[in-house]
Amino acid sequence: MAEYCIDCWNRLNGTHYTEKDVKTDMDLCEGCGKWKPVVVVIHRRGIRGWLERRYHDLEYYVQRIRGY
Repeated sequence: MAEYCIDCWNRLNGTHYTEKDVKTDMDLCEGCGKWKPVVVVIHRRGIRGWLERRYHDLEYYVQRIRGY
């Protein structure tokens, strides 16, 4: 499994996770190549996670309509 720090993970996946949203472990990030805490587990976020998924679904739908 690829191991990325929170910054690289968010950039690659278009998310906005913070330290409190994930469990981390010290390792070499495969994105930036630095020794940093990498994402091991993403915690379920209840209503916040549901709303974020709906927002990204809507954002994707709008981009498809506009032809991006």
